[in-house]
Amino acid sequence: MSKLSRFLKQTLAGADAKALERRLARAERQLRAVQRLLLYQQFKDAGLHADGFDPGNVSFYSQHEEDAYLLRLFRELGAPRKTFLEIGVEDGLECNAASLALNFGWRGVMLEGDPDFAAAARENYRACPNVRVQQAFVTRENTAALLRETGADREADLFSIDIDGNDWWVWDALEDFRPRVVIVEYNDFFGEKAVTIPYDPQFRHRAKTPRYYCGASLAAYARLARRRGYVLVGGESCNAFFVRTEALRGAVREVPASEVYRPPEPGARTDRIRKALKGLKYVDVE
Repeated sequence: MSKLSRFLKQTLAGADAKALERRLARAERQLRAVQRLLLYQQFKDAGLHADGFDPGNVSFYSQHEEDAYLLRLFRELGAPRKTFLEIGVEDGLECNAASLALNFGWRGVMLEGDPDFAAAARENYRACPNVRVQQAFVTRENTAALLRETGADREADLFSIDIDGNDWWVWDALEDFRPRVVIVEYNDFFGEKAVTIPYDPQFRHRAKTPRYYCGASLAAYARLARRRGYVLVGGESCNAFFVRTEALRGAVREVPASEVYRPPEPGARTDRIRKALKGLKYVDVE
C-alpha cells in the first residue's frame, strides 16, 4: 500500500473512504501493469529479461491475475462468440470479465446482488452498450429466468461466478448453459474434500455464519464440472479455470486438482478460521 493510501486510510472514515481506498489500490495496480508492459517493449531486445518471463502476466481489473490468465487461455482456445456472463461483480471494475469488456469490446451480462454495487457498475459501464448490468440476488430458482430476461448467451465464451455463498448450487442449476470457459472461486479452507455449504436461497455471506463459511471446495467444483463435460485446466490464487472438453486445443491441457489447489498459509489465523468452521453443516458432492 502506498503512503497516500495509508494516509487516506488513517485520516478518512466511513464507506466513502473505503471505496476511495479500493479505487486507489486498483489504480496503483493498473499503473504498475502498464509500466511493466512499457518497460518490456523498451528493453525486450536488451537481453535483460529472464527466460520464461511473461510481461502480460499482470492484472488490470481482476482481484489477482485472473484476467491475464484468461487472455493467455483464450489465445490458445479462441473466442468465437466474444460473450460472457459474470455473477458477482461488485462495481464491475474488479472482476474477471472487465478487461474483456472494456479493453476488447466483448458483449455480456453482469449480475450483482448488492443494489449500491450494481448502481456503481451501471455507471462504470455507461459507455459500453454491449454490457448489461442488472441488480439481482441470484438463486437456483431464478437463474433460468434471469438468463432469459437479460439475453445472456447460453454458449458464452466465459462464465464467472463469485457470490461467496451458493456458488456451487447456482452453477449446478444452469443445466442448459454451455460456456466454453468457467471460472469459480473455491474455498481453500474446505480442504481437498468434495464439499459445499448446504443450499439456502436466503443465504447472506457473513450474516449469521463465519466469514469463510461459503462456497465449495475445489474438489466439489471439479466433480460438478466433470458431470457437465468440463475439465480443470489451471488456477490463479483460489480461482479455478475449467474448459469444455471439446474446446480444448493448443497448449491447454487438463491438470489434476492436486496441482491447482492452494491450501491456506499455516499459522494462527488459519487455525482460528478452521476452528470457527468446525462442526458446521456441509454437503458431500458425489
